Amino acid sequence: MKKLFISFSWLLFLHITSFCQEWDNEGMPVRDLEGNVYRIIMTETGVWMANNLTTFKLNDGTPLKYIRNKEEWAKTKEPAYGFFSTDVKYAQTYGAIYNWHAVATGKLCPKGYHVPSVEEWDLILDYAGQSEKSQDNPSKLKEQGTAHWKAPNEGASNDIHFTALPAGFISFFTDDAVAGTKTLWWTSTESKNGLDPGQKPTNAEIVGLSYNFKSKTMGTSPKEAALPVRCIANE
Repeated sequence: MKKLFISFSWLLFLHITSFCQEWDNEGMPVRDLEGNVYRIIMTETGVWMANNLTTFKLNDGTPLKYIRNKEEWAKTKEPAYGFFSTDVKYAQTYGAIYNWHAVATGKLCPKGYHVPSVEEWDLILDYAGQSEKSQDNPSKLKEQGTAHWKAPNEGASNDIHFTALPAGFISFFTDDAVAGTKTLWWTSTESKNGLDPGQKPTNAEIVGLSYNFKSKTMGTSPKEAALPVRCIANE
């Protein structure tokens, strides 16, 4: 009987493992405090989440402020979250959006993970986890097709199942992204370009991808903007 139980348990383990790991580079999923489950990919540039963050609280249980409109984002200096187009259903596919004040807590990602630095983002955007450099095609990280991305979705192949989606963003200094056209992610890196000695940074580095070209987007954004977040495992 004991031997039969062990055999059954092993078969159950194999079934669960095969169900969870559909890709060659897929790791075991990660769950946040609210029960949201994130698929994981293992790449030569690190262990990354394969979808955007959706949590409404920090990993110590502290609730984030909920922002409902664009004007409120511009005035908020505390850690906050919201939804593109203020639609909670949007988050089911694209994740929530956050200001950089939430990133700066160091507790936004599930324990054992963190918001990538600009250097960590550079690695996966430039290398894409492949055996050869992606050169000018970091768009390999985008989901294929036009189910979510607007045509032509240049260069998309999703080779390593990163599944970048056009999650959009909210900014008070530029037009919001049109649905299906672009994604921008926060990095954990503050921007110190053009600052005088001792001056406190008001911007942070951002990275992104677009529907109509293969190259990556790099730049900075005021910390009060609202962008999606991906997480990478601590070393």
